[in-house]
Amino acid sequence: MKRRILVAEDDAQRRSAVSEFLRGEGFDVVEAQNGAAGLEAARTDAPDVLVLDLNMPQVDGSAVLEQWTASPRLRDIPVLLVSAGPKLAENAQRFEVRASLAKPFDMDVLGTVIEQLAAHPEPPPDTAGGLAETASGYLARVEQRRSDLPLQSWGEWARPTPL
Repeated sequence: MKRRILVAEDDAQRRSAVSEFLRGEGFDVVEAQNGAAGLEAARTDAPDVLVLDLNMPQVDGSAVLEQWTASPRLRDIPVLLVSAGPKLAENAQRFEVRASLAKPFDMDVLGTVIEQLAAHPEPPPDTAGGLAETASGYLARVEQRRSDLPLQSWGEWARPTPL
């Protein structure tokens, strides 16, 4: 069964690029153009993972996370918080999201994070702040995946924002 990923991103070009990439990785993807549409989509059919932009008009990522964490149906669904703004780490820690990536990010890194979140929806009980693993463990896996790629396809890539 395909894992369902909800992508809530106000930038149509970025939302489309992320969604196309995730579909190519074998995920079922639902797109939402803002936080309100993302919450509505999640309440209708809960995803396995939420990819959430922090800075959106109308209902921003922080408002979505407030409602997300208050909902018994949604609060245990892993969230990947993405942002180009300066408050990414602060909000990731405040809402105890499982992962965060600073924009711009490499799609292969995004794919690795989504695969991990979808495969392990519950964080291990011994982790602080809901994080699924240490940054060094995560980066080791990213480096391994990156080393499997041909040199010309590495491109620019971003490390996840440490929490």
